[in-house]
Amino acid sequence: MRHLASLMATIGIGLAAGAPFALGGSAALETLRSLGAPMFSMLAGLSIISGVAKAGKLQILLVRLGYRLPFFRTTAISLVTDLAFLSSPAGAAGYVVNVALLRNAGTSLSVSTAVVGAEQALDFVFFAVAIPLATLSALVPLASLLPAVSRSTCLVVLLAVLLSGVALWWSRNFLLGALNTFVRAIPWFRARQDRLDHFVAELREQIHAIVNGPARQNIALLVLTVLQWVARYGVLWLVLREFGCNLPFGFVLVLQAVVLHLAQWTGVPAGGGSADLGLAAVLAAWATMPTIASVLILWRFSTLYFPLLLGALGFVVLTCTRRTNRTIAYETQS
Repeated sequence: MRHLASLMATIGIGLAAGAPFALGGSAALETLRSLGAPMFSMLAGLSIISGVAKAGKLQILLVRLGYRLPFFRTTAISLVTDLAFLSSPAGAAGYVVNVALLRNAGTSLSVSTAVVGAEQALDFVFFAVAIPLATLSALVPLASLLPAVSRSTCLVVLLAVLLSGVALWWSRNFLLGALNTFVRAIPWFRARQDRLDHFVAELREQIHAIVNGPARQNIALLVLTVLQWVARYGVLWLVLREFGCNLPFGFVLVLQAVVLHLAQWTGVPAGGGSADLGLAAVLAAWATMPTIASVLILWRFSTLYFPLLLGALGFVVLTCTRRTNRTIAYETQS
């Protein structure tokens, strides 16, 4: 099973990494040679900023629950978690790896689960606010760029999304009750009901501590969340502008959010190149295929190639730290 997962990860990442090159061929490579090191340095910097911003969120959440880890270790955890998201179907392994790494750092299961859940909740809040605002900001430019799509159609789609979100919020108690009934019906969970209830009680305490933290920390968490995702989703917008495609930032943000989300549903790690093909199909209205291929290579450099390298370095750091701690503990006992 482990070998199959590794094979799927290799195939998915290989397809995602190679798709932009397959679209543009030698013409895209010639274009990239003319850009030079400054462009790649800027894109690498944006990738680092995104990873460090996520690490800052984890650090604040851990401190709020009474745990203080060295920031370099929290950063390594953040980078390895991104690696797990990129190399697993639908990014599912990212949550498990994040919880496991936080537990290895000395936190309890309830604390690590609460921190990971709170971090994901912050991301959800960002997209719940950013996507509608970005869509609204792009309506007027898109009306001129895409005459076939009327403003009324865009407004209807946006209204449907908002109403769906409101419906989910109002029915949350019913959904949680149904989930609880389903869980209790499973024999494995019934046999461990006391342990599960204890874990849920601890988890509620951790969440309460996170939600009712200092206002200054809450502001810092929101700022870091915005920084994390703007640094990641702003890459495509910046690269498009470098090639003369002045598309609205809101349109580019929504386009990435939709395409990457649909790519996750393929079940292939990193989307298997489906996100690249989707972006290429949409951007074909404004640029030639060699240009689009160059854009996607630079986009993937900042959102796939370099994050994979950073994740591997983070894994090495955590491994060396763990071995060092074991050596120190052994020498102390001796």
